[in-house]
Amino acid sequence: MIRNMGGAIGIAVIQTFLTKRTQFHSDVLTPQVSLLNDATRTRLNQLTQYFLQHGVSDAAYAQHKAMVAIGRGIHRQASILAYSDTIILQSALLGLALLAVLMLKKTRTGSTGEAH
Repeated sequence: MIRNMGGAIGIAVIQTFLTKRTQFHSDVLTPQVSLLNDATRTRLNQLTQYFLQHGVSDAAYAQHKAMVAIGRGIHRQASILAYSDTIILQSALLGLALLAVLMLKKTRTGSTGEAH
């Protein structure tokens, strides 16, 4: 029961860390995508044209879909960065656990001469 409880707590901690890091990276990436930026406007126009050529007849709706696509791209990139941070955290924790195991003292095993 203790092992299951520890696993559940560990998963909850990692999931919380992943969620917070996704929010952090999204907050960092979002200001970089501005309509004042030429690259953003170019990409928005490209996506709008793509949607117009692939079945969307309304230009305003095509532009809306392009903005949604850019938002999804930002979220995807933030998630990738958050997973990377989570793997680094898990690696550091595993390294600390390895050091802790290496610092344990060896115990003597063998017969003590007593019979039970």
